[in-house]
Amino acid sequence: MPALSQNLTFYQIQTASTSTSVNINYPNTGTGVITYVSTKVKGDGYYGSSDGIHTVAYSATRFFAGTITMQASLASEPVETDWFTVRDTTTTYATSNLRSTSTVDIHNFSGNFVWVRGHVQISEGGVLSIQYNN
Repeated sequence: MPALSQNLTFYQIQTASTSTSVNINYPNTGTGVITYVSTKVKGDGYYGSSDGIHTVAYSATRFFAGTITMQASLASEPVETDWFTVRDTTTTYATSNLRSTSTVDIHNFSGNFVWVRGHVQISEGGVLSIQYNN
């Protein structure tokens, strides 16, 4: 049975070094983009559930510039090429749209995905958390 809401843990995709927290910060001057992906977590399809309903909440600092999205796989033991972007889960933040406070964006998506993970491309600011529930 699926667990209650859980925070995703991330690692930097270039080095595959595990992050010790959910927080991802990148004090950058906007000159580059770093990509992070989370460890995989069990999706609805892992449990054989037929509704396939998932919910995710992205929490970012007011200075965050980048893109947050969810990826999924139908493979039981996925390799990098098995992952695809889940439609309607992408949120893009720009420094030109500076927010007065940190922000939370919520997405619901459906699919009998075996595994899901978060995908973050960050050029500035920080992601506080990605909470996932299925």
